[in-house]
Amino acid sequence: MIYKRTLIFILILSFSCSKQQKDLEKSSVDYDKVDAFFGTNVSQILFDHLYVVLDSVSYAQLKQNAFFNDMYGSIDKGLPNFEAIDAKTSSCYIRGHSHYIEILGPNNRYQEPIGKSGIGFSLHNKGEHFHLGVQPKLAQNKTPYLSISETIDLPIENTEITWFKAFYSPNISTNLHTWYAFYNPIFLDSLYHVKHHTYSREAFLKKLYKKECLFKDIESISMHCTKADFYRIAQEMRHLGCDLIKNEGKTLTIASGDITIEIRLSETIKNSHITQIQCKLNTIDSSVIQLGNLTITNYGMKSIWDFNTFNKTIF
Repeated sequence: MIYKRTLIFILILSFSCSKQQKDLEKSSVDYDKVDAFFGTNVSQILFDHLYVVLDSVSYAQLKQNAFFNDMYGSIDKGLPNFEAIDAKTSSCYIRGHSHYIEILGPNNRYQEPIGKSGIGFSLHNKGEHFHLGVQPKLAQNKTPYLSISETIDLPIENTEITWFKAFYSPNISTNLHTWYAFYNPIFLDSLYHVKHHTYSREAFLKKLYKKECLFKDIESISMHCTKADFYRIAQEMRHLGCDLIKNEGKTLTIASGDITIEIRLSETIKNSHITQIQCKLNTIDSSVIQLGNLTITNYGMKSIWDFNTFNKTIF
């Protein structure tokens, strides 16, 4: 979910546009064929963060696990004050150097259901500063992809400041959202009282990230997708000029900015979901952290978040 999306933004992410949705579902992903027609002047894409909604047992154990809270990563309640989490916290954020993970409990204030997840990316147009009229540059125009937008404002010291303008594709119903946003450097000015000429993920996280903790950043995300979500995400990546690293039939591995995503088509599931997150660590570690139905296994400089037991329990 977006750092902190408003409830309005959550509802808009579920916006129904039947004609455009049918266009998405009819799409296929023939990379060689579309590359021959696509342009190359596209927006730069970088991974920003992801969110997932945990079950009550997993979320409670996450908040109570001393090693996870003290050693694994820098954790807070989020904007605007980034306070320490407590027993009443319904969502929390694990901060890295460039990326972060948002974890929601089952009774979160956004009313997101258990098992829901989303992946957010940042966009930048070369030579263009943030403005409310900014639009993504896609490899092909006049398609339904990234055709819906929403501008998010947040109050900083009693003043509403535009944080970002997000774009996404129409979907009638999805359990795995993706969005792509242009961020406003003036938001950082207001938040930290320091002038920023450009917005960067590192500038946003600089005062939150703790190098002495284990968690550094995310390397890859794996997910199982319904047919509609598989084609939608693949086409979004293609329209943003992302490279196809590997095509193994029903599984695509795509370079999505500074991470890789693996999307696997499953024609038997009803809800798309994240299956694994691979992270980078700041130091060598071999801990195994069991948080209810979520298992985090560290080995060497890597950390694997395994959602398989969680997904079997939920779905």
